[in-house]
Amino acid sequence: MTADRTPLDRDFAVDWYANGWIAAWNQNRPELCFDILTEDFVLDSPTTRHTGWKVQGRQAAADYIGYVLGAYPDLQWEVTDPPMFRDDLARAAFSWRGTGTFSGRLDPPGIEGTGKAFDFSGLEVFDFRGDRACYLYATYDLLGLMKQIGVYR
Repeated sequence: MTADRTPLDRDFAVDWYANGWIAAWNQNRPELCFDILTEDFVLDSPTTRHTGWKVQGRQAAADYIGYVLGAYPDLQWEVTDPPMFRDDLARAAFSWRGTGTFSGRLDPPGIEGTGKAFDFSGLEVFDFRGDRACYLYATYDLLGLMKQIGVYR
């Protein structure tokens, strides 16, 4: 999962994020991951860290997207700020905002939707090998999200 040691083409990265990664989510098409991620892709997020869920590989990433969209079927992502890039490594960071409603089911652990809306933000840092992402480190306020949707008080 080591990133290329060359700078990432910035125009490519912006297009990859908008028309690849974000499109997979916003169009509810997790299978789009197969064309934009390496076979050994690793996803590291507050959700995976909290649950111990190991997301490694393209299929696991598609399953993760499907899990999240199963709970929040109307989830929409938007980019909020210009991306940031490393000059010595194929790495890009994207700030985002996610909005939607908890109208599905978190399964596991089997929590039915509350019908409550949410609005939260975060940052995703991707490492690339060639034209595919090989690693994602995401950060966001998972507890704040759970409070908004009524899972935690």
